[in-house]
Amino acid sequence: MTHPTSDRLRKEIDSGRSGDKVNFSDPAASPLGTDDEAAGDPPTPAQLAMAAQHELEARPDDPSAGRPARDAESRQRDKARFAVPIVGVLVLIAIILWLTGVA
Repeated sequence: MTHPTSDRLRKEIDSGRSGDKVNFSDPAASPLGTDDEAAGDPPTPAQLAMAAQHELEARPDDPSAGRPARDAESRQRDKARFAVPIVGVLVLIAIILWLTGVA
């Protein structure tokens, strides 16, 4: 797979094809390749092909999706990571309301 520009490769990575991110554009002060291009030394086609191969190759554990498969344990950890602070805030609000006599 040949990518003629670093801009096209960046768009494919941002679209989620690289497997390590979701389909969303990353804000960047200096998007992929612009530093080299501004310096007058853009990446060669061989360098772009190597970057594309590295970024867009199929992952061995889930080649159809192009991203690593997530197991149930990692999904459960993600849920707990968000639930604990939310429960903590709710408990803190309840304590404040109880101490002030509002509840």
